[in-house]
Amino acid sequence: MEFLSTHGNTGGDVRHFVADDLLGIDVATPSTDGTVLVRPAGEIDSMTAPVLRLALVSALRPPCTRVVVDLAAVTFLNSAGLTVLAEVHRLARADGIDLTVRAGNRVVERVLRITGLWELLAEPTG
Repeated sequence: MEFLSTHGNTGGDVRHFVADDLLGIDVATPSTDGTVLVRPAGEIDSMTAPVLRLALVSALRPPCTRVVVDLAAVTFLNSAGLTVLAEVHRLARADGIDLTVRAGNRVVERVLRITGLWELLAEPTG
């Protein structure tokens, strides 16, 4: 588990977290409306879930008012990852921060729906 780097881009700084070669996570600095975009890519399982937790918790800092977790590049998600999403959602709510997810693919969305987390975490459409 490792925090790799911070680098600038046109939208601000991005912190990058890595779990071996299985998972990489980009955490953008808050946008002007306080939204932080978190983009994991790869497999989220018991080996990589602690890095996901670290990355998500790092996003829950002022001026953050909202965290959007874009799971489009996630290729595997098991109960360890689901637990992290539920736990960090609870932490965010306690701080008045809204945490939502974008599934991006049917495999990830299906796991979220089966567990009931989709209704809790899905980003509103429209």
